[in-house]
Amino acid sequence: MSTPIINIQPRTSADDSIGNLLLQAGKIRVSDVQSILSLQNTEELRFGEAAVKLGLVTEGDISRVLADQFDYTYLTPGEGGFSPELVCAYRPFTQPAEKIRMLRNQLLSRWFSNGKKSLSILGAGNGVGTSYTAANLAVAFAQLGQRTLLIDANLHAPRQHQIFNLDNRAGFASMLAGRADMTSIIKLEALSSLSVLPSGAIPPNPAEIIARGMKSKLLSDLGHHFDIILFDTPSFNEHAESASLAMISEGGILVTRQDKTKYRDLEQIRDTLNGTSAQLLGTVLNQA
Repeated sequence: MSTPIINIQPRTSADDSIGNLLLQAGKIRVSDVQSILSLQNTEELRFGEAAVKLGLVTEGDISRVLADQFDYTYLTPGEGGFSPELVCAYRPFTQPAEKIRMLRNQLLSRWFSNGKKSLSILGAGNGVGTSYTAANLAVAFAQLGQRTLLIDANLHAPRQHQIFNLDNRAGFASMLAGRADMTSIIKLEALSSLSVLPSGAIPPNPAEIIARGMKSKLLSDLGHHFDIILFDTPSFNEHAESASLAMISEGGILVTRQDKTKYRDLEQIRDTLNGTSAQLLGTVLNQA
């Protein structure tokens, strides 16, 4: 039986939407509405505030229905079975998520608005937060409705299948070797605009696999299906294919970590990319 929708006649059209959305979501019952309206009128509250004060819903319930009202996708804790480190998906109203959105908006205006579709997320070393940054950026782009593909191109220590709780038997390495096709790309139901291509089985020669495979039509073919393509890459100064991926995608951002990344590592990355077709767009300082 469907949830009945009634005219609750609150003070504003926005409140009306919230009330009806709470009803449709099953957060309140029709029999709750009168008590909410009474408290709303008595204490000059908004409909949602009155519902929270009565203990009928939580602040999180209100945030969720507001997000639904404005077509903004995020997840409740545990939903989708993904890692809690996806702050843009699970804690979108926190400061770390806001920082990721600021980075996303700068990339949109300075890189992707110029017809570019791909970008490498480069790490100044192991443990600086490259996979975390790539995964949350991918979520943030998807929340804009951009058709986003996150490729785990770290064929040494892949993490995206763990972050997104995916089968990793087939993926990027298999596609580059010609043993798999685009069916290895997994579209996430919980985050509808986001698809992930996990690494697949780790090959013994990642640098050669990537160098040979990326000369194929793979990247241009992917560009027909996605607006944004992000590569999660291995530690730049330890593995040659990171520079290859930066050149293939024509650009990258460099993730560093406070009290861990050394200045000489940054100089080495700068010198490696100087004179190549890859543009280093900026540096992200991870303070976590």
